[in-house]
Amino acid sequence: AISLGNHEFDFKPEGLARVLRAAVKKTNLPSLLLANVLFSREDPRDDGLEMAFRDGLVKPFTILDRQGIRIGIFGLMGKDAAEKAPFAAPVKFSDPLEAARRMVRQLREKERVDVVICLSHSSLREDRKLAAGVEGIDIIVGGHSHTRLEKPLKVNNTLIVQTGAYGRYIGALDLLRDGKYF
Repeated sequence: AISLGNHEFDFKPEGLARVLRAAVKKTNLPSLLLANVLFSREDPRDDGLEMAFRDGLVKPFTILDRQGIRIGIFGLMGKDAAEKAPFAAPVKFSDPLEAARRMVRQLREKERVDVVICLSHSSLREDRKLAAGVEGIDIIVGGHSHTRLEKPLKVNNTLIVQTGAYGRYIGALDLLRDGKYF
């Protein structure tokens, strides 16, 4: 799964919609996620992208089942990244903490997942704030700030990981439950 970030909007909403539609015709994409997108009701410049979201090309969350463990994953655009996405207009992004709380409720209470992972396109500072302010997120996989963490940070009961930028490093986080990897 991947979360959309500010650079996905560099070709404006209609450009992103065209890229998404072309990509699904050519390849089997991973789940594309973004839970805090807001479309304009008045401005038609984002209608094509809104339709791509409605068609399921980008979803707020996905659920994986690994050895009987249900893993809920959702994507967020942070405030810092949203401010660096001038071509996204008229698309806007809701408050990441509010969106995360909504997603945690959905995933924990309605979808009954065992693990919640947030794919955050935010700064490390925002990820720390997210972990401190939203109970129920197990792991935040962060991006945008290009921070390279040697080991996970722990804020409350949430692990935060980031691996830098431009594919220079690959991160791995092994998860154990009852002594078994999943």
